[in-house]
Amino acid sequence: MPVGIQICSGMEWRAAKAYLAVSTDRIQGYPYGEFFLDTVGGRDCVYFHSRRTKTRAAGACQYAIDRWRLGSVVVVGTCGGVDVGLSVGDVIVATRTIQYDCRDRRPEMGHTVEADPTWLDLAGVPVHRGPIASADRDMTFDVLADLRSQGVLGADWESGAIATVCSLNKVRWAVLRAITDVPLQLGEHDANRQVGDYNANAPRLMNLLLGHLPRMLSGSPDRP
Repeated sequence: MPVGIQICSGMEWRAAKAYLAVSTDRIQGYPYGEFFLDTVGGRDCVYFHSRRTKTRAAGACQYAIDRWRLGSVVVVGTCGGVDVGLSVGDVIVATRTIQYDCRDRRPEMGHTVEADPTWLDLAGVPVHRGPIASADRDMTFDVLADLRSQGVLGADWESGAIATVCSLNKVRWAVLRAITDVPLQLGEHDANRQVGDYNANAPRLMNLLLGHLPRMLSGSPDRP
Protein backbone atom coordinates (compact mmCIF):
# COMPACT_ATOMS: atom_id res chain seq x y z
CA MET A 1 0.00 0.00 0.00
CA PRO A 2 1.36 3.47 -0.85
CA VAL A 3 2.69 5.92 1.72
CA GLY A 4 1.19 9.40 1.66
CA ILE A 5 3.60 12.25 2.37
CA GLN A 6 1.53 15.28 3.33
CA ILE A 7 3.11 18.73 3.15
CA CYS A 8 0.95 21.62 4.24
CA SER A 9 2.40 25.10 3.75
CA GLY A 10 3.14 26.60 0.35
CA MET A 11 6.75 27.41 1.18
CA GLU A 12 7.38 23.87 2.40
CA TRP A 13 5.78 22.42 -0.73
CA ARG A 14 7.89 24.60 -3.04
CA ALA A 15 11.01 23.62 -1.10
CA ALA A 16 10.13 19.94 -1.46
CA LYS A 17 9.63 20.20 -5.22
CA ALA A 18 12.95 22.00 -5.58
CA TYR A 19 14.87 19.56 -3.37
CA LEU A 20 13.43 16.54 -5.18
CA ALA A 21 13.91 18.20 -8.59
CA VAL A 22 10.34 17.40 -9.60
CA SER A 23 9.70 18.32 -13.23
CA THR A 24 6.49 20.16 -14.05
CA ASP A 25 5.17 17.29 -16.17
CA ARG A 26 5.07 15.06 -13.06
CA ILE A 27 2.94 17.46 -11.05
CA GLN A 28 -0.81 16.91 -11.11
CA GLY A 29 -3.74 18.62 -9.46
CA TYR A 30 -6.42 17.46 -7.04
CA PRO A 31 -9.10 19.45 -5.15
CA TYR A 32 -6.74 20.63 -2.40
CA GLY A 33 -3.64 21.49 -4.41
CA GLU A 34 -0.90 19.55 -6.17
CA PHE A 35 0.48 16.03 -5.94
CA PHE A 36 3.09 13.83 -7.57
CA LEU A 37 4.07 10.16 -7.37
CA ASP A 38 7.51 8.94 -6.40
CA THR A 39 9.43 6.03 -4.89
CA VAL A 40 11.15 6.65 -1.55
CA GLY A 41 13.23 4.03 0.23
CA GLY A 42 11.79 1.40 -2.10
CA ARG A 43 8.21 2.37 -1.19
CA ASP A 44 5.56 3.78 -3.55
CA CYS A 45 4.70 7.26 -2.27
CA VAL A 46 2.26 10.06 -3.02
CA TYR A 47 3.47 13.54 -2.12
CA PHE A 48 0.47 15.83 -1.72
CA HIS A 49 0.04 19.46 -0.75
CA SER A 50 -2.92 20.62 1.34
CA ARG A 51 -2.05 24.23 2.27
CA ARG A 52 -2.53 25.45 5.82
CA THR A 53 -5.44 25.26 8.33
CA LYS A 54 -6.90 22.18 9.97
CA THR A 55 -9.90 22.10 7.61
CA ARG A 56 -7.81 21.86 4.46
CA ALA A 57 -5.32 19.47 6.08
CA ALA A 58 -8.03 17.09 7.28
CA GLY A 59 -9.95 17.19 4.00
CA ALA A 60 -6.85 16.56 1.92
CA CYS A 61 -5.81 13.67 4.14
CA GLN A 62 -9.21 11.99 3.86
CA TYR A 63 -9.25 12.51 0.09
CA ALA A 64 -5.75 11.01 -0.22
CA ILE A 65 -6.61 7.98 1.90
CA ASP A 66 -9.69 7.29 -0.23
CA ARG A 67 -8.18 7.98 -3.65
CA TRP A 68 -4.79 6.30 -3.30
CA ARG A 69 -5.73 3.68 -0.69
CA LEU A 70 -2.90 4.81 1.55
CA GLY A 71 -1.55 2.43 4.15
CA SER A 72 0.42 5.13 5.96
CA VAL A 73 0.66 8.91 6.13
CA VAL A 74 3.76 10.91 7.07
CA VAL A 75 3.36 14.62 7.76
CA VAL A 76 6.59 16.39 6.81
CA GLY A 77 7.02 20.04 7.67
CA THR A 78 8.07 22.61 10.24
CA CYS A 79 6.80 23.94 13.55
CA GLY A 80 7.38 26.49 16.24
CA GLY A 81 9.50 25.47 19.21
CA VAL A 82 7.84 25.11 22.62
CA ASP A 83 10.09 23.08 24.92
CA VAL A 84 12.86 25.19 26.47
CA GLY A 85 15.43 22.50 25.75
CA LEU A 86 14.92 22.60 21.98
CA SER A 87 16.38 24.96 19.38
CA VAL A 88 15.88 25.96 15.77
CA GLY A 89 16.79 23.00 13.57
CA ASP A 90 15.81 20.29 16.07
CA VAL A 91 13.57 17.56 14.64
CA ILE A 92 10.46 16.31 16.46
CA VAL A 93 8.61 13.04 15.94
CA ALA A 94 5.15 13.24 17.52
CA THR A 95 4.15 10.74 20.18
CA ARG A 96 0.82 12.52 20.64
CA THR A 97 -1.09 15.38 19.01
CA ILE A 98 -3.15 17.98 20.86
CA GLN A 99 -5.56 20.48 19.31
CA TYR A 100 -5.09 23.36 21.72
CA ASP A 101 -7.67 25.71 20.20
CA CYS A 102 -10.52 23.26 20.96
CA ARG A 103 -12.31 24.16 24.20
CA ASP A 104 -14.91 21.39 24.43
CA ARG A 105 -13.95 19.56 27.64
CA ARG A 106 -16.44 16.67 27.40
CA PRO A 107 -14.49 13.40 27.66
CA GLU A 108 -16.05 11.94 24.52
CA MET A 109 -14.95 15.01 22.54
CA GLY A 110 -11.25 14.59 23.30
CA HIS A 111 -8.91 16.33 20.90
CA THR A 112 -5.80 14.30 21.70
CA VAL A 113 -4.54 11.42 19.52
CA GLU A 114 -1.83 9.01 20.64
CA ALA A 115 0.87 8.11 18.10
CA ASP A 116 2.97 5.02 17.50
CA PRO A 117 5.84 6.14 15.24
CA THR A 118 7.79 2.92 15.77
CA TRP A 119 6.92 1.77 12.25
CA LEU A 120 9.45 4.31 10.96
CA ASP A 121 13.13 3.36 11.04
CA LEU A 122 14.54 6.16 13.20
CA ALA A 123 17.85 4.46 14.00
CA GLY A 124 20.66 6.96 13.66
CA VAL A 125 18.32 9.88 12.99
CA PRO A 126 18.62 12.64 15.64
CA VAL A 127 15.03 13.27 16.73
CA HIS A 128 13.15 14.34 19.84
CA ARG A 129 10.01 12.36 20.63
CA GLY A 130 7.05 14.03 22.31
CA PRO A 131 3.69 15.80 21.87
CA ILE A 132 2.97 18.31 19.11
CA ALA A 133 0.13 20.82 19.54
CA SER A 134 -1.98 22.24 16.69
CA ALA A 135 -4.27 25.25 16.29
CA ASP A 136 -5.56 27.42 13.47
CA ARG A 137 -3.24 30.24 14.52
CA ASP A 138 0.41 31.08 14.75
CA MET A 139 1.80 30.21 18.14
CA THR A 140 2.41 33.21 20.40
CA PHE A 141 4.24 33.76 23.66
CA ASP A 142 1.04 33.82 25.74
CA VAL A 143 0.27 30.11 25.12
CA LEU A 144 3.74 28.78 25.89
CA ALA A 145 3.23 28.19 29.62
CA ASP A 146 0.10 26.10 29.07
CA LEU A 147 1.68 24.04 26.27
CA ARG A 148 4.85 23.45 28.28
CA SER A 149 2.77 22.24 31.23
CA GLN A 150 1.47 19.49 28.91
CA GLY A 151 4.96 18.48 27.82
CA VAL A 152 4.51 19.83 24.29
CA LEU A 153 7.70 20.05 22.21
CA GLY A 154 6.43 22.01 19.20
CA ALA A 155 3.33 23.65 17.75
CA ASP A 156 1.89 23.81 14.24
CA TRP A 157 -1.40 24.32 12.40
CA GLU A 158 -2.34 20.90 11.03
CA SER A 159 -0.91 17.78 12.69
CA GLY A 160 -3.75 17.29 15.18
CA ALA A 161 -6.37 17.25 12.44
CA ILE A 162 -4.38 14.88 10.23
CA ALA A 163 -3.76 12.51 13.13
CA THR A 164 -7.49 12.46 13.90
CA VAL A 165 -8.41 11.59 10.30
CA CYS A 166 -5.80 8.82 10.13
CA SER A 167 -6.90 7.40 13.47
CA LEU A 168 -10.56 7.28 12.41
CA ASN A 169 -9.58 5.52 9.18
CA LYS A 170 -7.24 3.12 11.02
CA VAL A 171 -4.34 4.30 8.87
CA ARG A 172 -0.96 4.43 10.60
CA TRP A 173 0.62 7.86 10.68
CA ALA A 174 3.65 9.82 11.80
CA VAL A 175 4.44 13.51 12.17
CA LEU A 176 7.95 14.69 11.38
CA ARG A 177 8.54 18.39 12.07
CA ALA A 178 11.62 20.62 12.35
CA ILE A 179 11.68 23.79 14.45
CA THR A 180 12.00 27.01 12.44
CA ASP A 181 11.24 29.63 15.11
CA VAL A 182 10.48 30.20 18.79
CA PRO A 183 8.27 32.99 20.24
CA LEU A 184 10.25 34.97 22.78
CA GLN A 185 7.94 37.69 24.05
CA LEU A 186 4.68 39.47 23.33
CA GLY A 187 4.62 42.18 20.70
CA GLU A 188 4.55 42.93 16.99
CA HIS A 189 8.36 43.00 16.74
CA ASP A 190 8.58 39.42 17.97
CA ALA A 191 5.85 38.28 15.56
CA ASN A 192 7.78 39.83 12.67
CA ARG A 193 10.94 38.06 13.84
CA GLN A 194 9.10 34.73 13.91
CA VAL A 195 7.94 35.22 10.33
CA GLY A 196 11.46 36.12 9.27
CA ASP A 197 12.90 33.07 11.02
CA TYR A 198 10.31 30.82 9.37
CA ASN A 199 11.04 32.22 5.90
CA ALA A 200 14.78 31.84 6.40
CA ASN A 201 14.78 28.37 7.93
CA ALA A 202 11.88 26.45 6.37
CA PRO A 203 13.48 25.60 3.00
CA ARG A 204 16.75 24.23 4.43
CA LEU A 205 14.92 22.28 7.14
CA MET A 206 12.59 20.71 4.58
CA ASN A 207 15.71 19.53 2.76
CA LEU A 208 16.95 18.01 6.01
CA LEU A 209 13.69 16.16 6.67
CA LEU A 210 13.30 14.91 3.12
CA GLY A 211 16.88 13.66 3.23
CA HIS A 212 15.98 11.45 6.20
CA LEU A 213 12.86 9.94 4.58
CA PRO A 214 14.45 7.23 2.40
CA ARG A 215 16.15 5.67 5.39
CA MET A 216 13.05 5.94 7.56
CA LEU A 217 10.81 4.28 4.99
CA SER A 218 13.24 1.65 3.69
CA GLY A 219 13.36 0.05 7.11
CA SER A 220 9.63 0.24 7.80
CA PRO A 221 7.43 -2.82 7.38
CA ASP A 222 4.66 -2.94 4.81
CA ARG A 223 1.19 -2.25 6.12
CA PRO A 224 -0.38 -5.60 7.06
